[in-house]
Amino acid sequence: MKNLFIATAVLISTISFAQQREDWNLRGERKRTAQGIKSGEIKPREAVAIKRQARDVKQAKRYALADGKVTARERANIARQDRQLDKTIYRTKHN
Repeated sequence: MKNLFIATAVLISTISFAQQREDWNLRGERKRTAQGIKSGEIKPREAVAIKRQARDVKQAKRYALADGKVTARERANIARQDRQLDKTIYRTKHN
């Protein structure tokens, strides 16, 4: 019983850390977008497209976690979408 409790606590803390890391990444993307808008490098129309793309990435992550297990294919798909979002932000800021 004690081992089960410890294993559950470790699992919950690991999931919590992964969620914080994911949120941290999205916060960074939001911060870069806001900075680009403020400086005029990203136009409002581009910001809407970036926010929509970020929403899609977040939704893909939720769908992947819905059944409790993220497959390699789901993980690769999410990583691809996340890289594409990073590229979109970079391109709009540097055009």
